[in-house]
Amino acid sequence: MTFEDPERWGELYAYGHQTYLRIADTYLLLAEALHVQGKNSESDGATYYLNLIRTRSNATPITAGNVTLDFILDERARELVTEEHRRETLVRTGKLVERTRKYNPIASGERNGGAGIQDHHILLPIPQIVIDANVGHRMEQNEGYE
Repeated sequence: MTFEDPERWGELYAYGHQTYLRIADTYLLLAEALHVQGKNSESDGATYYLNLIRTRSNATPITAGNVTLDFILDERARELVTEEHRRETLVRTGKLVERTRKYNPIASGERNGGAGIQDHHILLPIPQIVIDANVGHRMEQNEGYE
């Protein structure tokens, strides 16, 4: 929200100061898209855009041989630590279960002996209230949830 009255500009409850988009996020998405296409060039491919971010943050530049989907996901975690919706990113890239098992001892089942994250956890359960409200057609619960 912004205000027409210049005297109200800068008031704390104005939302004009909130970050909506970050160029680093855009570069990371572009690097991912280029990598999926096999374009990892240091001059105009995934490596180029990753190095733009790494140079700005004083990190060591990488070569095209360093670029993998896992490297890009690690770079997203470093750059966007609390800013991205990590679960959605991992689902989109098909890495939710693999990386959660690898980096989370509770979700892998190693720490407490539980089942940990399962393949069906890629989809979330549909709330029962939504299923019950769908009276025109029977709605099935996502597989793996009762």
